[in-house]
Amino acid sequence: MLGSNGPQESFNSTWTWTAAIGLVTLLVTVYFSVDQLRKRKKATEAKRLKPDYDLLDEVVVVLGKLEALPAQKADLAPLSELRSRIKQAERRSPDLPFGEVVARIDVYQKTVLPDCFGKKLTSKRVTLDELLELSRQQGATLAEVRVACDAVQVEIDRRTI
Repeated sequence: MLGSNGPQESFNSTWTWTAAIGLVTLLVTVYFSVDQLRKRKKATEAKRLKPDYDLLDEVVVVLGKLEALPAQKADLAPLSELRSRIKQAERRSPDLPFGEVVARIDVYQKTVLPDCFGKKLTSKRVTLDELLELSRQQGATLAEVRVACDAVQVEIDRRTI
């Protein structure tokens, strides 16, 4: 007989259960540590991007005021100031599509009605059709600026929530 009838050595069941519980504890601890790091990173990113998010809210408020009137060059001063702040935000976060918002604002600024358009209309220098076309373009461009602002805010939300 090649084998012996002596006791065979095996794992002690107490040590096996202890090792299994230790491994599960280690895995749970690692998971929650990584999750906390991820949440902390997102919170830091949200804190960094909050001023830019609020800036886009300001742009939407100004656009709401502009849509109630036929915009002339003098009416665009608040929007021009916000445009420069958006360009600064674009430099801080080049991976966000702030450039699209700036481009849409530039297009809107090209659709302003001429100064004293009422007098020009009565003097026949500008036709009513031209003014109506500029007004239509203003409305369409305002909608495009809003869509661009929403797209940036959605991207910020995606990164921070």
